[in-house]
Amino acid sequence: MRDHRIDFLRFIGLAMIIFAHVDPPAFLFQLRNFDVPLMVLISGMSFGLSYKTTESYLSYIWKRVKRLILPVWIFLTLYFLFLYLYNAEDKDLQLKTIIGSYNLSGGIGYVWIIRVFFLVALVSPMLYQLNKNIKSHHHFILITTILFIGYEIFRYLSLPYIQGGNKKNISLITHYIIPYSLIFALGLRIPQMKLQQLKNIAYASLAIMITIGGYLFYTDGALVPTQKFKYPPSVYYLSYAMFISTLLWILAPAIEKRLENTKANTFILFIAQNSIWVYLWHIPFIKLIDGHFITRYLMVFIAASIIAYCQVWIATHILIKHTKNEPLKRNLKCLLTG
Repeated sequence: MRDHRIDFLRFIGLAMIIFAHVDPPAFLFQLRNFDVPLMVLISGMSFGLSYKTTESYLSYIWKRVKRLILPVWIFLTLYFLFLYLYNAEDKDLQLKTIIGSYNLSGGIGYVWIIRVFFLVALVSPMLYQLNKNIKSHHHFILITTILFIGYEIFRYLSLPYIQGGNKKNISLITHYIIPYSLIFALGLRIPQMKLQQLKNIAYASLAIMITIGGYLFYTDGALVPTQKFKYPPSVYYLSYAMFISTLLWILAPAIEKRLENTKANTFILFIAQNSIWVYLWHIPFIKLIDGHFITRYLMVFIAASIIAYCQVWIATHILIKHTKNEPLKRNLKCLLTG
C-alpha cells in the first residue's frame, strides 16, 4: 500500500537535504534543518504499512542491504571509476576516502545518512513489535520521552570521550541508532494519532526547542542554530525537526489534495519513489556545479532527477523487461530503482 502523504513528505525531505548542500544563507539553512529526521520519521510510517511479520529477520536484513547498501556501493564504484579515468589525482581517490565512503563513515561525504537508515533498519522489526504491544498513545509518548531524556544525558556525558579514535567510530553507531530509532518509532505511531494528539506533539516539540534555545542564547549571547547539535543529534536539534515534521504531516492531506492530478504531483511521486538514486546522483553534481545557491540548487536537482529518470527507464524498459529470470528481475528492480 502507498500513502501519498508519505511520498509528499519524502519529496520535501529529500529536496531539503539537497538544498542544504548548495550552501544557502544561514537563515534558510536553519529553516530546512528538519530534513534527515523527517526522512527517518516517514521511513517509520512507510515501514508500518509494508512490513511483513512472517518474514525472517535475516531475510528482512538482506533486503535492506540490497535496498540501501548495495545501491550506494554501485554508485561509489561508478563514481570512483569515472574520477580515475577523468582525473587520477583527484583527492577523492585517496584510499582513506574510498574506504570511508564504502563503510559509510565519511569518505566523499553525503553518504552518512545511508548509515543512519541502515542502523535504524537493524532494529525496525523490534520497534514495530513494540509499537504493536503498547496500545495507549499516552504510554507510548511517555516511554519515548523518557528514552529521549536518557539519551540526551548519555550524549552529554559521553561527548568529551568520542571526539576521536575508536570511541568516535563506536559513537557513529551508538549515538545515531538510539535517537533516530526513537524518531522512527514515532513514525510508526503518528499515522494512528488524532489531530489534537499531533498538535500536542508539535506544541511540546516547539516548547522544548524554545526552552533549550533560550538557555543557549543566555549562555552564548547569540542564537545557536540546531545544526551545531546535529553530530551526534541532540534533543535540541531533534525537537525542531519534530515540530516542523509534525506540522507537515498535519498539512499534508490539504497539500496533497491541491497537487492531485497535476504534473507537479507526477514529478513528486517519481522523486519520492526513487529517492535513494536521486540523492546519490546529486553528489557528483554538487561537486561539479558552482554559483548562486538558487541556480546551483535547481541545476543539481534537475540534473540528478534526469539521470535517475534515465536509469529507472533503462532498468524498467530494457533490463527488467528482457530478463526472464524472476529473482534477477526483482534484484534489478531493488538495486536500480527506488
